[in-house]
Amino acid sequence: MKAPAKAAALAARYAVAVAALIVFLFPLYWMVATALKPQEDMLTYPPVWWPRSVEISNIAALLHGDAVAALLSSVIVALASTLLAMGLGTIGGYAMAGSGPAGRLLAGWGMAARMAPPVAIALPFLLILGGMGQAESLAALVVIYAAFNLPYVAWMMRGYFREVPDALQEMAAVAGMGPEQIRRHVTWPMVRGGFTATAAFTFLLAWNELIFALVLMPQEAATVPLLLARLGQEPGQWAEAAALGAVSMLPAFVALALMGRRLARSLSFGVVGE
Repeated sequence: MKAPAKAAALAARYAVAVAALIVFLFPLYWMVATALKPQEDMLTYPPVWWPRSVEISNIAALLHGDAVAALLSSVIVALASTLLAMGLGTIGGYAMAGSGPAGRLLAGWGMAARMAPPVAIALPFLLILGGMGQAESLAALVVIYAAFNLPYVAWMMRGYFREVPDALQEMAAVAGMGPEQIRRHVTWPMVRGGFTATAAFTFLLAWNELIFALVLMPQEAATVPLLLARLGQEPGQWAEAAALGAVSMLPAFVALALMGRRLARSLSFGVVGE
C-alpha cells in the first residue's frame, strides 16, 4: 500500500474512532449539562446544549434528603456484598482451579445460574426473606447481591489461579516452601491484579443493580438506581436526577480505573510486589 493510501486509511480509522467516542460520551455530557441547567431550560425547543447560567443548586440539593440516604445505602450494599462475594468466590475459585474437569463443570453450572434473569430470582428471594422477616432491609440486599455475583467471582478467580504456572509452584516446593508459603509468596502475587479487577467489576455490578432493589426495598430506603428511576419519571426532577447520576458515576470511574490497571498487571504475570 502506498504512503497516501496508508495515510488515508489511518485518517479514516481515526475519524471512525472519534465518531464512536462522541456517540458514547454524549450521554455523559448531556447528563452533566442537565445537572447544571436551570429548570426553565429543561423542556425548551430547540434544546439548550449548554446551560446559559450554571445552576449549582441542583448539585447542592444532593447534600440533604433522599439522595444522601440513597448514596449511603448503595455504598454500604455494594461494598459489603463485594467483600462477601470476593471472600467466598476466591476460596471457591481456588478449589475449582485444582479440581480438574469437576471444577470446570461446577464453574460452568454457576455461570449458567448467573445468566438467569434477575426478575426470575427476585420474587423467590422476596418470599423466602419475607417468611424470615428480613425483607426490605439492606442486609437482605447484601446477601442477594453477593449470592448473585458469587458465580462470576468464582469463575474469574478460577481462571486466574489456573494461569499460575505449575513450574513456579513446583520450584517453590523444591526450594523448601510449604503449601501456605507457596500460596502467599507465589500464587497470591500472580493473581492479585486479577483479584482487584474482579472486585472492581463486582462492585460495579452491585452498584448498578436495580431489579432486586425495586422488588425488595421500600421507597424510603432506595438505593441510587432505584431513586434515579423514581426521579426520572417527573420532568420537574430531571435536574436532580441528572445531578445524582453524575455524582453516582464517580465510584464507577474509580472502579474502572482500578480494573484496567490491575487487569493489565495481572495478565503480565508480575510476581514482584508493589
